[in-house]
Amino acid sequence: MKTCAKFIPFLFLPLLSGCPMGDRLDQRYKPAETAVVELKGDQVCFDIPGPEDYQPVFIKLSPRNTPNKERWYQQYPRLSVKNGEMCVPPRVYKFPDKGQFVASFTLASKDKAKTTEFNTRRFDAAFEIKEGRAIAIQVDKNEF
Repeated sequence: MKTCAKFIPFLFLPLLSGCPMGDRLDQRYKPAETAVVELKGDQVCFDIPGPEDYQPVFIKLSPRNTPNKERWYQQYPRLSVKNGEMCVPPRVYKFPDKGQFVASFTLASKDKAKTTEFNTRRFDAAFEIKEGRAIAIQVDKNEF
């Protein structure tokens, strides 16, 4: 009986670690994906690989090094993913002609919501607008 009592705490270890048991072991939150950015006329467009039925539910845009409290964001923006890209027109957010920017957005799938709780994808992008083009730049993860 004494030897069994020594092993009882190990039985509760999965509960204490926050690790769910069963078929959800492969359904963890995924890290943010990186979006490729390009300018199309006066719009900034983000390429979305494997778009399926994903649509934006949150977007945050700002010049680089803007404090979090001062960043522009919108829940359920009036944007959509069409033909594998999501474009931000000037009526939603007006980008200046030049500068460095960071963008984070979350897409959700109504179809996947029917079968799993993990129905969202998050994207991060850092880019510089220069000479009429959007060029990817390197930033630290904490800048998003």
